[in-house]
Order: sequence, then C-alpha cells, then structure tokens
Amino acid sequence: MNHLGAQRYTKAELKQAGFKKVGSNVQISSRASIYGAKNISLGNNVRIDDFSTIIATNELSIGNYVSIHNYCFLGARWGISIGDYVTLAPSCKIFSASDDYSGAYMTGVMVPEDLTGGNQGKVVIEEHTIIGTNSIILPNITLASGTSIGANSLVKSDTEAWHIYHGTPAKIYKPRSRELLLLEKTIY
Repeated sequence: MNHLGAQRYTKAELKQAGFKKVGSNVQISSRASIYGAKNISLGNNVRIDDFSTIIATNELSIGNYVSIHNYCFLGARWGISIGDYVTLAPSCKIFSASDDYSGAYMTGVMVPEDLTGGNQGKVVIEEHTIIGTNSIILPNITLASGTSIGANSLVKSDTEAWHIYHGTPAKIYKPRSRELLLLEKTIY
C-alpha cells in the first residue's frame, strides 16, 4: 500500500531549512508551516504534526521527546522554551504576545509596535508538561515541571509543579502523580 497523507522531512531537508539546531530523530510533517527556522533549536526525538504553525520571530527552543500534535500554534514573538518530555495535544495555542483589546492601543502584527499594547513575554514550558487539546497558553508565564493542563483550558498565570489544572481561567484541580519519572529512567 502506498503512503497516505503528508511525508516527513529528511534530515538533509531539515539541515537545508536553516534551523539553529536539529537533533536526531526529528520528524516534521511536510504539512506543518514553520517560519523563522534560524531561531529554532530542536532536540532529539521531536515530532511536529500536520497543520501545526510555528512562527519564531524570536528564540524557540524545543527539548527532547517533545510531541506537537496537529493544528497547534506557537507564536514565539517574545520567545518560547519547551522542556523535555512535553506533549502539546491537538489544537493547542501558545502565545508569547497578545493584543490589548480595550481600544487604548492599535492591534495587529502589521501596526508599528510602539502603537500597540498588550501582554508580552517569554513562555517557559518545563519538563513533563502536557497541555490538553484546544488549550491556550498566554504570554509571559511558566508552566512548572509536571504541569498537566486539561482540555479547553485558558492558562493566564504561572503554574505550580506537579499539579493538574483545568478551566477558564485554569485553576488547580489536584496534585499530579510523579510515577512517570520512574518510566523516564527506562528510556535508553
């Protein structure tokens, strides 16, 4: 049977794309849209699926064993750092900049920056974080180690390590198990 769907770029094609760094076993769908490859560092065992859009006008670092599933959006205007063993479920959105909707400022990426307001700042996603489908991460926050974000959540502030969050805005639901750290030791 012939392959159906998108192909994955070869290591040679990824090297030609001009990424800052490309680790081993990096799998990027030919249906993903990536802008600013020169600002992107990719660790080992990274997968970026169909129809994901990455705009790296600033630094974007992606650690090891990271999965970015279909239809995710990463806007690294002010930078994004993704640690090891992070999963972004389908349709996650991560913004390092957002507009001011009050009317006090203009909006849009084509407007001169000194005329716009809003929130901006690097987003840090620490190791062993999972972000559920359709969740939105706003600028200038850190998702601490082991954070779990439930589906359809809006994260507006920093999280505490090893907790499960959900809702709009996301709030702590309960502590998260650390048993997966034992499984991590079995990866070779």
